[in-house]
Amino acid sequence: RETRAYPAERFVVLAAAGVVERLLDDESASLASLEEFIGRPVRLQVEATYTQEQYDIILM
Repeated sequence: RETRAYPAERFVVLAAAGVVERLLDDESASLASLEEFIGRPVRLQVEATYTQEQYDIILM
């Protein structure tokens, strides 16, 4: 929904290392489908101070 409400060229997801690893490995097909659906790239970035339950999505 946000991609339609706020113009952004790409999205950056800040998350714990384990979450980023899982998204890149086990959920890579889902991530690719999401990028195709929203028509924008999604970059993942490890935030060392975050726990597994914490994340931020930055519109750029």
